[in-house]
Amino acid sequence: MAKTQRGGQVMKQVARRVKGTAGRAVAKASRPVRKVQVTLGDLIAAAFDVAGETKAAAKLVSSRAMAQAMGKQIVFEG
Repeated sequence: MAKTQRGGQVMKQVARRVKGTAGRAVAKASRPVRKVQVTLGDLIAAAFDVAGETKAAAKLVSSRAMAQAMGKQIVFEG
């Protein structure tokens, strides 16, 4: 344990212990997710707004993470 001097006295440094953050994280993770219906057109429009290019939006919408979140795989042809 490190020791510091303050005004001629030797004091021990004590590390602070943060409590409650893990409990809050678990509580947030266990909350039920609110399901929202989104049309395919809205999803593609939002992806285009974020990505800015057609190919990047198509890649974003057809990604594995998006398929896992939606429960369906979107495939673009052409």
